[in-house]
This record gives sequence, C-alpha cells and structure tokens, in this order.
Amino acid sequence: MNPTSNWVGKAYWNAFTLWHAHAEGRLPYRPLEEIVAVQDRRVKAIVKHAYETVPYYREAMSRAGLQPRDFRTAADLAQLPVLTGEEFARAPERFLSQAYRIGDGLKIQSSGSSGRPKELHYDRAALFLALAQAGRQRLVIAQFVGRRFGYREMSCVRSKSVRAQIRDFYEANSWTPRSIDLRRSIVSPGNTFEQNIGHINAFQPDVIIGYGSYLGALFRWAWTEHRPLFRPRLVLYGAEPLPDADRLLIERDFGVPVLANYQAAEALRIGFQCERRQGLHLCLDAVAVRVVGEQGSTLGPGGTGSIIVSNLTNRATVLLNYKLGDVVTLGSGPCPCGRTLPTIERVVGRSDDLLVLPGGQVGHALVVLEDLRAVPGVVQVQIVQEELRGFVLHVVCAPDTDWPLAARRLATAMYAIVGNDASLTIRRLDVISPEPGGKVRAVISRCRR
Repeated sequence: MNPTSNWVGKAYWNAFTLWHAHAEGRLPYRPLEEIVAVQDRRVKAIVKHAYETVPYYREAMSRAGLQPRDFRTAADLAQLPVLTGEEFARAPERFLSQAYRIGDGLKIQSSGSSGRPKELHYDRAALFLALAQAGRQRLVIAQFVGRRFGYREMSCVRSKSVRAQIRDFYEANSWTPRSIDLRRSIVSPGNTFEQNIGHINAFQPDVIIGYGSYLGALFRWAWTEHRPLFRPRLVLYGAEPLPDADRLLIERDFGVPVLANYQAAEALRIGFQCERRQGLHLCLDAVAVRVVGEQGSTLGPGGTGSIIVSNLTNRATVLLNYKLGDVVTLGSGPCPCGRTLPTIERVVGRSDDLLVLPGGQVGHALVVLEDLRAVPGVVQVQIVQEELRGFVLHVVCAPDTDWPLAARRLATAMYAIVGNDASLTIRRLDVISPEPGGKVRAVISRCRR
C-alpha cells in the first residue's frame, strides 16, 4: 500500500471515530424515544440494504411477500425467519452483501463456541462505529481506574480471538497518540495458571479482561494455592458467564470490582454493564434485540428466553433475526444509574465448560478445540469429559474425509492436551445434537471443579 494513502485513510477513520465518539457519553442518557428513533432509522436502512444486495434476505422476503417498506421498527424484524448459527455457518456467502468488496474491511474468523467456526466480514464503517461505541464502557471503566486513557490493560484471550483480530485491524487502519493509548499485554488461556499469574504480577495491569469462566478459575486457583496475585483495579469479562461463586471471590476476597460486557462476533456491541453492576445496558442503536420463549413468542420485561439479535450497522455480512444461542433474562425496570437504555438482567448462555485437568489446571474450550479443528476434514467437534481421565470426542467430518487418518490425528492432538494416560473414545456423527435451548456446547465437563 502507498504510505501516503495509508496515512490519509488513517486520518479519515480517526476523524470518523472521533465524530461518532463525541456523542457517545450522552447517548445512553437521552430520552428512550430518541434512541429508539435512531434504531428505527437503522432498521429501515439495513433491511433495504439486505433486500437489494444479500441473497438470503432477498429470497426470504420474496417468499413471504415482504418489501423493505414493511419494516419500520425493530419489532417488524420478527417477520423474517429466525436464523441459527448452524444455518449461517453452512453457507456464509449467502449472507454477504453483493455490494461489499472483499478486502475493504475485515474478515473475522470466529472461534465458534458452538463447535463450528464461523467466517464473517465487517465493513470499515461498522468496525470504527463499534470503536466509537466502546466509549460507553470506557466511561464506566474510568470510574474504577481513575482515568479514561493511558492505563494498563491485560487481556487473557487467545492470540487469534475475535478481540485480537479487531485490535490488529484498528492498529493497522488508525492511529492513536501514545499519550492517550492504553498499554496492553496479552496472555493465553493455553498457559498454566502459574505462568499467567507470573505475567500479571510482572505487568501489574489496572484492568484484566478475559473469558468469564477462565478468569474465575484463574483467581480461584490463586486463592486456593495461596499464590500472590497482583490485584487490578477492575476485572472485565465477556464471551461467557462468570460463575457467581467466582465473582464473589474476586470482589470480596480479592477486593476487585467485576464488570461484564456482552458482545459476539455476529454483533460487536450488544450490552455493557454500568457502575451499578445490576445488569447490562442494551446498545439499541447498534442492535435490535428480542427475547423469545419456548414457543417463539416475544417476551417482555422480566422474561427469560432465547435472545435474538439483528446487527444494524454491518453492511458486509448481514445478520438479521439471528439466534445467538444464549438464554437471557430481561431487566424489569430502569437502572438507577440514570441511563435510559433497557437492560438484560442476566446472561445464562455461553456456558461451554472448562475441561478439568490433573493438578487442578483447566483447559479453556476455545484453546483446546483449536488443535482438534485443525485436523483436515473436521467440520465440527465436541468434547465430553465423563470423568477426570475419561473423554469422548463427537466429530462431524466432510463426506470425503479419510476417517481412520482423521481419527488418529484427533487422538494425537487430544492426548497432547490431556495426557497419554487418559481414556479416549472418538465417535463420528452426522450431526451433534444441540442442548434443549438449541445450542451445541463445544465442551461438556461432568467433573466437579
């Protein structure tokens, strides 16, 4: 790329982000009807874009006799068929806008908590709008850290996580002065607890970010093993729930406040937790959200059911009326913080278990699955830990896969993770059955941690 054009591009997207970030601090406090009006405008725009340029939605709307003019509010999106992650993963090209040019944005490789990786494209405007919207969480973090910029942040995530992919994109396509940029460090959940605690103690972060279940297990191991652990000013988790017992341990025994955010590869900004820590405020200007019961009916405040989201900003891979696979409980009233955004009281889903390994160590699902999914021909894999040293692999392969060779490679990769003394059964299946809630769990551990 021409260096001059690269700097021009960086200047443009810096200006774009600053322009949108200017209003971010005020938007969550604006009257709800004003925020809903923004949402409705984006609903109309994204449906029109989907009808004109995205094969799946053009065909779905034509079959139902629908036109873009039939969609005026977020509630109207329920007229579209509910889309599952499995359906999207089978044919991602059908959800890619024909107006989008490959390479103009970012191709995200999702880890696939359902066990089947997903490939999504984001256009640049959607990515930098998400960066501007991150200011809502940054304002909350500042109340715990004492400043909005320049603090130390350590991420406990995979090197190829969605977060890392997007961070690399921002660094390549924008510029942040050193004086206000965060000082960042990354450690992998694939390391031992002892290794990562050593990194944390050396870096001394103000904020630790990571997967909920992993951070809970890390702090609990440090506590039970009496290992000294530097105490940050804040722990921020996402991607999956943090067990209540571990949250209590971090907040009470370590004296570190805990915040949650809610996002997914399919929708980068769904909700964020404020300083009251009583729920997650929904980013209505970025997503349309509804929660449905077992019979598919839309639930109201206080209801618990499956969350369905529509990404209103991404014009590359378009996902509307998309079932994330999570079960959530909607908030029943306004948050006392003064923000008008409605809330999710609790996220129940994304409950893939950690594998329990000898010596009290754990293996995070997203790390353990990476080597297994690298075996040629493997489409989907699920690990079931029946007992401490007993494992079952459920595997879906492409039809032309050399199964005996794939099985040997899977066994080699699995033994490298759990040890050669483990009992391992590998079963090839046509389909891996989902849980009652409709989600395929990538890791199921029946061991008591």
